[in-house]
Amino acid sequence: MRTQSTFEQIINGDKKTFDELFLLYYKELCRFSLVFLHDEDESEEAVQRLFVRLWENRRSLSVPDNIRAYLFKSAYNECLKSIRTQSIRKKYLQNYSSFIKSSSEEDTQELDQIMPYLNRAISTLPEKCRQIFILHKVEGMKQKEVAGILNVSVKTVENQVAIAVSKLRAELNPVIHLLPEGLLFLIYLNT
Repeated sequence: MRTQSTFEQIINGDKKTFDELFLLYYKELCRFSLVFLHDEDESEEAVQRLFVRLWENRRSLSVPDNIRAYLFKSAYNECLKSIRTQSIRKKYLQNYSSFIKSSSEEDTQELDQIMPYLNRAISTLPEKCRQIFILHKVEGMKQKEVAGILNVSVKTVENQVAIAVSKLRAELNPVIHLLPEGLLFLIYLNT
């Protein structure tokens, strides 16, 4: 089962071979992912995302020399993405919590009104643009750091942040008046 021809069959759309590969490696990859994520549900989700991405992108993949090594490296990368996402959520919640503690009740109500719009606006950004925006603006990384992590040029980071800010301004324009003064997110929109 673990041959290069297996991968070639998957690339050619053989669902049965894909299912066999999934069943063969799923539990082992979940255990591997658990080492990094420390949460069974999150580990299973990471491995499921790996296989979904593998199936969806099968036509653009090249046949790896070692399928097992390829799958474990892919699982590792999914774990890193999950950790980054968890880190972003945690920081986002900390910022929100800090704002709530230092805000008046009126500011808090205004923030509760704007947050769904802001989240929706950020989620509509193209994936790479959203990644760059979150790493730079939410995580507070320097453009050079973001470029290094995502293996893109600093100019690409600058351009993508500008695109994100422009799109967010346009998307949030109808509700921008709801933002309380001094809200952290205004910084994101004023770059």
